[in-house]
Amino acid sequence: MSNTTYHLLTEAEPFSEFEGGAISRWAGNVLRHNSQSVVVCPSADGTWRFAPESIHRLPRLKLYRGLRRYLARLPWLLHSRAIRWIFIPVLRRVQPGDIVWIHNRPEFAVALTPLIQRIGGRVVLHLHNAHLAEGPERLMRRVGVDRLIFASKFLLEQARGRFPLLGASSVLYSGADQSIFYPPLAERKNADRPTVLFAGRLVEDKGVHILLNAMKLLEKQEVRLQAHIVGCSSFGAGKETEYIKRLKAASPATVAFLPYRTGAALGDLFRRADMFCSPAVWDEPFGLVNVEALASGLPVVSTRSGGASEIFSSGGGILVERGSAEDLAAALRRLAEDPGLRTHLGRQGYAAFLKRFTWSHTCAQVQDIQRALAATTASQSGTLL
Repeated sequence: MSNTTYHLLTEAEPFSEFEGGAISRWAGNVLRHNSQSVVVCPSADGTWRFAPESIHRLPRLKLYRGLRRYLARLPWLLHSRAIRWIFIPVLRRVQPGDIVWIHNRPEFAVALTPLIQRIGGRVVLHLHNAHLAEGPERLMRRVGVDRLIFASKFLLEQARGRFPLLGASSVLYSGADQSIFYPPLAERKNADRPTVLFAGRLVEDKGVHILLNAMKLLEKQEVRLQAHIVGCSSFGAGKETEYIKRLKAASPATVAFLPYRTGAALGDLFRRADMFCSPAVWDEPFGLVNVEALASGLPVVSTRSGGASEIFSSGGGILVERGSAEDLAAALRRLAEDPGLRTHLGRQGYAAFLKRFTWSHTCAQVQDIQRALAATTASQSGTLL
């Protein structure tokens, strides 16, 4: 495969292991050994260790972050012209047979697809969130890409519920970096006072306040369990919001807040913990941090929300109703008081990770999609919705 694939990150996604989010992590892990891929991003640093020619910084894309809401209120003709102006430097590089892989922005796909297909290129729209299912119907029906990719079956079915004639679609699960997230060499030995770990953004959707309420219940029940809360309001050095201040003010003595970490430092925290908790109170599209927990051999307590059930379909976790501190506390108590169950679920989850959620598995699927697109002609593509 000699053609180039251009991966268009969102305006809010710097290509950085520390400052970037889930999309940056996807690109950093999936494309790092693919010399035929170019990451198009608003900004980048050297933390993913990509060759300079594999990164195309697009300063114009930064402008879209501040203008997006304003442009959405304008007639589509003006909105689409602004998008096309932003991506002129990329469009000039696209050759027949190249693929433009758009991450999480259906409006980019609507604006750019006719131009790319006219050149003889192909377009993929990769949805990491519910933007297709929840976007303006009149605009979403104009998506006319060659392939739709969804981060989970949950997102695919959600979109199909709104657009029954969805067209060519695939589910592409994310993975975890096995050089960072892996089980400890020796058995975990915190039997006397096990630790439950939460890692992620400290925002209400993630349900950290529910975890704190569960820890209060367990403290009253004299359950010997401590919690480590790792993260901040956004990726990188996020500010301390009012929500975070309320969390810290209301936390029991059994809870410790740790600063945001990434890479090897985060992997070390996973290996020192005894279980992981993901108490999301919204429809989490996938929940990559749960996969990182499985890769670390940790049993997980998660909520029945979004794509979480797909991650634990082969075991490795206990699912509870979201928003219920009582249910969450009961599940955490089971694990805290039963080392054998922790070991069983941890091994079960690690086996599921190796089978379904490695980045090498994701890379192989990406290559299959690229080969399938290379075997088609741009004239065969059309409006999918």
